[in-house]
Amino acid sequence: MKVNEASLTGESQSVEKKVVDLLPEDTPLPERNNMIFMGTIVEEGRATAVIIATGINTQIGEVVSLLKETKERRTPLQKKIASLSRWVGVFILSIIFIILIEGYFSQKDFAEIFVASLALAVSVIPEGLLPAITVILVLGMRRIFKTNGLVRKLSATETLGGVTVICTDKTGTLTEGKMQVSHILTSTRELISDGLNGLAKGENANGVESHIAALKIATLANDAFVENPEAELQEWIIRGRPTERALLLAGMQAGLNKHELEKQYPIIDRISFESDYKYAATFHHVGEHKNSLYVIGAPEEIIARSIDLDIDGRKEKLGTSESDKLMQKFESLTQKGLRVLACAHKDYDAGEKYQNLSDLVKDLTLVGFIALKDPLRQDAKEYIDITKKAGIRTVIVTGDHRLTAKAIAEEIGLDARDENIIDGKELETISDDDLREKAKYVSIYARVSPRHKLRIVDALQANEEVVAMLGDGVNDAPALKSADIGVAVGSGTDVAKEVADLVLLDDNFKTVVKAIEQGRVVFGNIRKVFVYLVADDFSELFLFLGSMAMGFPLPLLPAQILWINLVEDGLPDIALTTEQETKGVMDEKPRNPKEPILNKPMKHWMAAIFLITSIAAFLSF
Repeated sequence: MKVNEASLTGESQSVEKKVVDLLPEDTPLPERNNMIFMGTIVEEGRATAVIIATGINTQIGEVVSLLKETKERRTPLQKKIASLSRWVGVFILSIIFIILIEGYFSQKDFAEIFVASLALAVSVIPEGLLPAITVILVLGMRRIFKTNGLVRKLSATETLGGVTVICTDKTGTLTEGKMQVSHILTSTRELISDGLNGLAKGENANGVESHIAALKIATLANDAFVENPEAELQEWIIRGRPTERALLLAGMQAGLNKHELEKQYPIIDRISFESDYKYAATFHHVGEHKNSLYVIGAPEEIIARSIDLDIDGRKEKLGTSESDKLMQKFESLTQKGLRVLACAHKDYDAGEKYQNLSDLVKDLTLVGFIALKDPLRQDAKEYIDITKKAGIRTVIVTGDHRLTAKAIAEEIGLDARDENIIDGKELETISDDDLREKAKYVSIYARVSPRHKLRIVDALQANEEVVAMLGDGVNDAPALKSADIGVAVGSGTDVAKEVADLVLLDDNFKTVVKAIEQGRVVFGNIRKVFVYLVADDFSELFLFLGSMAMGFPLPLLPAQILWINLVEDGLPDIALTTEQETKGVMDEKPRNPKEPILNKPMKHWMAAIFLITSIAAFLSF
């Protein structure tokens, strides 16, 4: 029985289920191979099971509970505007109070005092600010959409510019999301995937006979198939498991056509891959008096069943020392995050009798190893380097094994030392305070569950980080909702996209970085509008205060002030809202989340502007 648990773990590869003894309670979710879960998809097989939980008590029910419990946070911009609004409100009330007190003691006409107070209040309020911010956010949204990012919440456009940590899965965002043959390793040499093109059709195949033999075995001992073999090669539709599709494609790349091979070597019998015996095998009629058995599977299993070694067509005995060396090669490839399969074959007389094909899978001749991986996107490392330059940490959060995550991290340039890796078991035992400390430097979280992802986001936010969380499954929804920026991939579930702030239409990490760049541009434009409008309003305020202090009549009526603020300030506002990206915006470090919109340098500029403007206006009046 094979089950796709992507809705819970985020990993698309199916998991084989089997009857085993009860596992420890702290067994990570992806490793509970004696359990099936509500909300997952049975891809093949059947089983009888004992129900131990229903509804809200299931794993998917826990995700729903977490989603309900998780509250959305206000964005940094919302907090800053709320703070500024309070400050402006207090300032206006203070000015009005002072004017009323001064008018009372000087026994001025109440109507005159009221009009003056109203005029001052109107002069201080930047009426054009909110429309300008809305336009800036909408334009930012539009620019992000052009880079294949769909912003679902307007305020998220600015929040993106303040991101300090990106939590990302590896599958489909950093990688291409599909298995691919990367190496073919024999006793004589190692061949990388770039060297496969036309390998079986080459005039000079010296030194690669074993590699061709390995690909031939991988092509024939394979349940994947071409749905439309009559079509052109580039239009073929391949069905089957991801690993078997990758093996078939590698054979095609080398010039081996499964359809033609099966015509040439008719199949007699087959064994599909099963985890109980860890191999797949096919038995073919290859000559008038000869049949051949082709086997591919787990290296430890195939090596144990082999007695000979194929060295480019020559057969040599496989001794203990050679077996040990081959196992070391296998382990070194595994530590690089590769999935490794071994290929072997054996010839039999055409009249060989057998009861089960598995009886013949012995005394094999080992040909070599085929290593597969989910390749990195071509630009993944480039954009990881951009985030580093921009002062943004990238953290891998995955349901996959720590060695696989470590290999990907090393390939893209993240710090993948063991002390910077935490897995699900450790997350189960570690306290929130300890996790908060470790979150300051940990770059890889492996074998994580939905609850773990939520804890990771909370720990980072407790360290005052602005967190962008990438996810695609139902299991990611609570963490996406809790993060400052929830990012769902376009190929993900509707639940993930519903709670996300940003949807990646191309499932590419690059799009997140481009969106952050536009977020920084948006915040820069908001600051420019703030400086201009607040400086303009304060120049009006000082013009009023100067006129009142000198005993002059009001220089402007409230209606005239509104006209200035909405119309005369409107055209410069529009110009500032349409500012394009500034060169070097991704060379700067992220802004401090606690830093106000108007920092000290901007306040100095603003003071200089409104003093010059108000003095000039007063002298003109």
